Amino acid sequence: MDFEHTSYNAYLERVRTTYLDHAGTTLYATSLIDACYHDLQSNLYGNPHSDSPSSDLSTQRVDEARLAVLEYFDADPNHFDIIFTANATAAIKLVADCFRDRGFWYGYHKDAHSSIVGVREVASAGSRCFKSNEEIDTWINEEGAISNHSSLKLFSYPAQSNMTGYRPPLSWSKRIRDAHAGNQQTTFVLLDAASYLTSGRLDLKDVDAAPDFVAMSFYKIFGYPDLGALLVRKTAFEVMSHRRYFGGGTVEMVTVIDGTFHATKKHSLHDFLEDGTLPFHNIVALRHAIAIHKKIFGSAENISRHTAQLSAWLHERLRSFKHANDKPVIDIYKDENATFGDPKTQGPIIAFNALWSDGTLIGKSHFERLAIECGFQIRTGGVCNPGGIASMLQLNHWELRRNFVEGVRCGGDIDIIGAKPTGTLRVSLGPMSTMSDVVRFSEFIEHFLVETSISQMPKRGDMISSFGITPIEGCSAVTMTDIEPAAYKVWDRQWCIVDSESRRVVDSEITLQSLTISIDLQLEQLVIRHQDSGNELRLSLWSVPPEQATPEEHNGRSFDIYNDPQINEWVSSRLNFPCLLAQYRSEHLKKSPEMTTCVIRSCTMKCTDKNALKIHYGLHAQPFLQKHPFDSERRPSTFNTWRTTISKRDTSHSMHDTLSMSSQNPTAEAPAARSSRRSAKTIVASIVVGRISGDSSNSNFKTQKAHSSPPTTRLNQAKEKPKFKIISRIFGR
Repeated sequence: MDFEHTSYNAYLERVRTTYLDHAGTTLYATSLIDACYHDLQSNLYGNPHSDSPSSDLSTQRVDEARLAVLEYFDADPNHFDIIFTANATAAIKLVADCFRDRGFWYGYHKDAHSSIVGVREVASAGSRCFKSNEEIDTWINEEGAISNHSSLKLFSYPAQSNMTGYRPPLSWSKRIRDAHAGNQQTTFVLLDAASYLTSGRLDLKDVDAAPDFVAMSFYKIFGYPDLGALLVRKTAFEVMSHRRYFGGGTVEMVTVIDGTFHATKKHSLHDFLEDGTLPFHNIVALRHAIAIHKKIFGSAENISRHTAQLSAWLHERLRSFKHANDKPVIDIYKDENATFGDPKTQGPIIAFNALWSDGTLIGKSHFERLAIECGFQIRTGGVCNPGGIASMLQLNHWELRRNFVEGVRCGGDIDIIGAKPTGTLRVSLGPMSTMSDVVRFSEFIEHFLVETSISQMPKRGDMISSFGITPIEGCSAVTMTDIEPAAYKVWDRQWCIVDSESRRVVDSEITLQSLTISIDLQLEQLVIRHQDSGNELRLSLWSVPPEQATPEEHNGRSFDIYNDPQINEWVSSRLNFPCLLAQYRSEHLKKSPEMTTCVIRSCTMKCTDKNALKIHYGLHAQPFLQKHPFDSERRPSTFNTWRTTISKRDTSHSMHDTLSMSSQNPTAEAPAARSSRRSAKTIVASIVVGRISGDSSNSNFKTQKAHSSPPTTRLNQAKEKPKFKIISRIFGR
């Protein structure tokens, strides 16, 4: 395809976007794709397991990539090895597989990604979730990561929370290793660095301070290729060598007829842990990714400093938004140990939810739909961080179980249950994020969510001390005391008694007056007590009856009958007639009018379905897009997107000025927005197209002001000037 063709360029002008999901994957450089294309076009790469010239070339490139990765982390090849995997999750699973075959105890930080949490299921000696840094410090200092017996232990934690961006101490690895001084090491540390490495610097020069295992995904660092790795200290060779499974390429000999013998390769860790044929084309691309990343950005420290400043500005700006009644617009989820602008404790991630002036939550799925129509790409939901969601949203275990029963699923659009959010909104920045990205997002919040006038101020009602719910329809109400009554409303009329002969719901209070119902939250049970006999029937709140192909209905609500004879016999004998216990389905949340009602306060139009709602949000987006376009001065063209050059002097100075203006008048609306825009134009001078020399070691780039001419004009100009390396913001549909 001719990339300079005007029709293609015009197409790209229609797919512009403000990309704010670098924690999912960062963006790849156009020069990277060009380099990979020319390499594959110029060379023939064969399966590394063969001995042909093309295979030898692949083997050579793989070895070069392995060394390049170690060099990227300043990791001495004499002490570390690289095992290529599909992604960070595959790297974590590889460690779990090796430990599982010996049996081990497992500990993990509450902010761990789901892939880290999943290791607990194969820890035969038990597991523990550490709910705070203090618990981990106590475990290391008092209980000791080392014990008197030789039981194997694995401790895992994220270098950066992929939800909040909090960065726990990297010193835990050394402290745990120091506890083994003079003894055989029995506790090992697995560091999940996938989220961290998008903008963080991991230096492994100090071998004694390094984790035993580091899991990573290269697409989060370079945007491409789709590849992962496990970086391993060679002192962990012995514990990894007990894996029972073997795959092609990891064995010297295998017998299958008249005997079962195999001999694994023991030359290196990667020899017997890289199963099957490596994704060698991706590994070839990795060599180019590392080299070009260094050419464009110079160092990881540059990226860290740049993203820290941008996220600090956005954090302060979001905090400054207030409604007319001085209530906050944005509720930010931040670890108490983190400080925005400090790369040691906080990465460039902001997790939050949005609120109206009366404190009502704005549904995350509605926020995302509106953001998409306005040209933003963000992440919403549980973001694969169960501990972060539970702690930051203050969701108890029973509330999460209740949410699941009510239909909450990964990627679903049930936003609120029991007056609490089911997930979060997340924006994350990367190497090529610009000041105009964060300014435009703040303008989006200000345009749609800030209520500048309130016709009737919401009343502060008295705290509800008691309320009633009726778990089984027709039974007397249960009085419960709690400061959050909405959390229990989902159990109101959740169950019913069905006459087994007529198949009708029994809802007469006279018939059911002998039953007293209660909810035991500690044991997470529905308790049915018979007043005359005092007998109880306890049923798990999460025991959902199997769904029938053709459900029965009552007053428009579908219900399913428990097929447990003991339950139905107990109810029948207490009520003195044949009956069945049933539970209503949770379809009411998915059918709720709020699911298809415009969330914007000045509108609240009810749409027929989600597709109609999407179109409706598109209409709301038009005025915003006209007022806040992808201006060529403030934003790069999608086709000729700029390379981010970090100039410490220019960027730091500009960011300092911007933060100063924001802190002096954080609540000012129009003036603050104008200041933000002026600052954006100042900072954009250091977000420029950089001239790259042929010397790959040269990371000092000249800063020049970006062209504001149309894309086609710039293309023509580029033909007469030295070639530029540019970051791609091209997104497929």
